Amino acid sequence: MIDPTLEGKSREEMDVEPFVDTEIRSSIMGIPVFISQDVIVYVIRRASKGSFKDGLDNNKKSLWNEVVHQTMFNSKKGAYSSLPMEEKMLLMIQNENLLPKGGGSDQPSLEHRVFLHFFINKEIENVPKYIFKHMIKTLRESQLNNRVWVPYGRLILEILHQGGILKALDETKVFTDQQLGTVTRKIINGRTLGNMTLIKKEDIKKLDTDMKESRAMSNLMEGFPPTCKQDPLDVQLYYIHDHLQSTGENIQLEDIPDQMYGGALPVAKSRKTKRKALTKDENCL
Repeated sequence: MIDPTLEGKSREEMDVEPFVDTEIRSSIMGIPVFISQDVIVYVIRRASKGSFKDGLDNNKKSLWNEVVHQTMFNSKKGAYSSLPMEEKMLLMIQNENLLPKGGGSDQPSLEHRVFLHFFINKEIENVPKYIFKHMIKTLRESQLNNRVWVPYGRLILEILHQGGILKALDETKVFTDQQLGTVTRKIINGRTLGNMTLIKKEDIKKLDTDMKESRAMSNLMEGFPPTCKQDPLDVQLYYIHDHLQSTGENIQLEDIPDQMYGGALPVAKSRKTKRKALTKDENCL
């Protein structure tokens, strides 16, 4: 304990806010930011229900090892190289978006393998809970190991956007994208499949319709579902239905905008960087 005189005192006696729920708390230029599981539920529009397994780490004695091996390899053991293309792609999407991890996809942790096991078997998972727990775990590891890494960049960006913080910062005109070194994340396309040796590189064809790096700033109205006419029709219809269920507001298909994003930004390069110590402010999340 930092202050031994506080030992045994209640939160009220220590002049600390009452505990309501687990939260990640920080601030941006003095603006408080709170991230909780409920916030993630609201932002990604997915209910907090379904299967969840915590505290697995890489326990070699866990009974889950045999379960996930049977799912992934149809045997008691197997190697990443023997996984079918679909499962390799699921693992990559998972590692880039749902449970971000450093390094490659060929050595997934038990937690990642269990997560993939649920996906393969089409079992509903408690995705908001997985994301929040993984966010806390990664935050603690970054503080303990002085690792400068921000997982869930797009999710955090959306939280800041919906909280009005990005708008407030933009109005101050203190920083530009160039000063902040803003980048977009990787895009999974034919070149990705070639790098994973899932297809031959000579079979890769670049199309005009391929996704391009872009600045993830929505041109949509506040609270509008995140979709545009570049999305498949069934995706547009899903968001219209979900918006009606959530808000009671009905959106016509013709009201969906043609495009969603603005100008292009550089893509982050995959490179090794020297670790630098976190500052006092960065450690105070």
